[in-house]
Amino acid sequence: MKSIAKVIFGVFLTVVLGIGSASAAQLVIGSALEPSSIDPHYHNLGPNNAIARHIFESLVDTNENQQLGPGLAVSWKPINDTTWEFKLRQGAKFHDGTPFTADDVLFTFERAPNVEASPSSFARYTKGKTLKKIDDNTIHIMTEKPYPLMPNDVSTIYIIS
Repeated sequence: MKSIAKVIFGVFLTVVLGIGSASAAQLVIGSALEPSSIDPHYHNLGPNNAIARHIFESLVDTNENQQLGPGLAVSWKPINDTTWEFKLRQGAKFHDGTPFTADDVLFTFERAPNVEASPSSFARYTKGKTLKKIDDNTIHIMTEKPYPLMPNDVSTIYIIS
């Protein structure tokens, strides 16, 4: 009888300790299909984008109804027919503690369409856009013609450091 109690206690202890360590060391994300990459700019593909959404953030976020809302940008507005202004979230940091700034947005928009050997790049969302840093917390995105879908486009590009 004592040996059965020891086995049950051992199983109980293993389960309890296993649950505690699993929650601290693992992230489990369910996905219908396996992603081809965890690089948020490598392959514009549904499973990749679904996983990236759990790890990275974009300037503009979308909710479950595809409505736009603040992400790393707290506000945005057209300031003339061909220029959008994005005010960036102050105090946001990357996982390593590095502060998020306009430089990260400029770097990301330069990198996203140019990832080597990408089977389906994010160039369609960056094409025809010129970014300008106004200060650490403000960027302007310019186009040649009026472009009302700017917030939708920037919601698809995940920002990296």
